Parts: sequence; C-alpha cells; structure tokens
Amino acid sequence: MSIGISPGLSLSAPVSIAWAAWVICGVYFLATALFTNRIRVREKAPHRLLDALLLWSGYAFLFVGVSRAGAQQALLLHHPWWQYAGAAAAAAGLAFTIWSRFVLGRYWSGVIALKQDHHLVQRGPYSRIRHPLYTGLILAASGTAAAAGAPLTLPGVVLLTLCFLRRARREDALLSQHFGAEFDAYRRQTGQLLPRHG
Repeated sequence: MSIGISPGLSLSAPVSIAWAAWVICGVYFLATALFTNRIRVREKAPHRLLDALLLWSGYAFLFVGVSRAGAQQALLLHHPWWQYAGAAAAAAGLAFTIWSRFVLGRYWSGVIALKQDHHLVQRGPYSRIRHPLYTGLILAASGTAAAAGAPLTLPGVVLLTLCFLRRARREDALLSQHFGAEFDAYRRQTGQLLPRHG
C-alpha cells in the first residue's frame, strides 16, 4: 500500500509512518527551542561548521533517498516485514529522542555548549546513557533507511552516525572539563550511546 502526500510523490505505508514520526519530532524540537537557557560557553566555529556539514548532508541523503524510494532499486531483504520493522524502529528512536529532549529541558542546545546555570542531568534516559538523543536519532535514521529500502539513504545514516559520534566525544570532553569529578563518576556508570554493562 502506498500513500500520496503530494502530487508526484507516493510513499509506502511504512515510510509514511517513519516520515510522520520525523515531522512530530521536528515540530517538538522547534516548539521547545525557545524555552532554553542562554548559552554561556560554546565550541569554536570550525567544529560547529563541520558538525553542520555532516548533519545536514546526512539528513539530505536520508530524506531525498526516502522521497525517491519508489524510483530506486530496493536493497536486498526489502520485504514488507522489513519495511514495517524499520518504521517501528524509526518511531521508537524518535520517541526516545523526544523523551531525552524533554528530560534535558532548558539545557538543550543545537550546538555543543554549556548553558547558564548548567547542571549535569542524570535522570530518565540519562541515568544509563550519556547521549540518548544521539542514540535515538541513529536508531531513527537506520529504521527510516530500512523502511525505505533505498540505497541513497545509506550515506545519510553513515554521515549522521559519524556526526553524532564526534559530538558525543567532544561533549564528554566539555562536560568533564566543567563538572570534573562529578562527570567522571557519571561516566563510569553510563555508556556513551548504549547502556554500560557490568
């Protein structure tokens, strides 16, 4: 089954589910972006520029690939169950992202930064994972690619994963510098993108 969302563009039901989840997540981020504390310390421009290049190139490959999914040769194992599993992963990843953003609250920033009156958040998803926003977005991008089954989405997943891995590493360094022993103890108890075992 396919769903037409605009003239000349028809998406399968699983891709439409993933697409709707991205729209909901995007609207939530835009609606809450103004309700954050002011930035006190931020990274230098070259780091932010490379982050932006990786991030927006990744999203461009992902969403252009999704929009052209019907015109591209599908990947191997592109079956309905695979599509719906991908859609479920995308929706779950974005729900996890929204939860993480909600818990982070006024300390969220679109760039690597410290906010005024910044505190180290250690509750909710942050009790097990230091960067759950990135975990959710990587899962969502991978699920969207699986739902679409389009080869053009794969570079998007790779670029986004590289971007979030870079950011996680640099955020850890900034938080360690600012919070010292408190962050070091927190890092020993948590994983960067997945829960720590043992």
